[in-house]
Amino acid sequence: MTRKVFTNSRERWRQHNVNTAFAELRKLIPTHPPEKKLSKNEILRLAMRYINFLVQLLETQSGQAAGHSPASILTILRGNVESLQGSRTWLASDTEAPSPSSSCDSTEAW
Repeated sequence: MTRKVFTNSRERWRQHNVNTAFAELRKLIPTHPPEKKLSKNEILRLAMRYINFLVQLLETQSGQAAGHSPASILTILRGNVESLQGSRTWLASDTEAPSPSSSCDSTEAW
């Protein structure tokens, strides 16, 4: 019985973190109207489209040919993640804390 309660608690914690991450991602995606409710699937699809749009915009502004390979886009995104990790400000929130039963540090997963 205790194990079931612990498992349920851990799953609620995990689901809360997933929902919080989607809410944060949702804030970064421009939509009209801004308060429109989106499913998780819609959030992910819009995020991919928005990232592709931003990559094309950067290419256009820098004079490069449109159409980066997936590997070069991944390199750009990794560079952005590394710069975010360098500041460590986004890791300070409660939602980024490791789960009570986690054996790894969440910062090591990146």
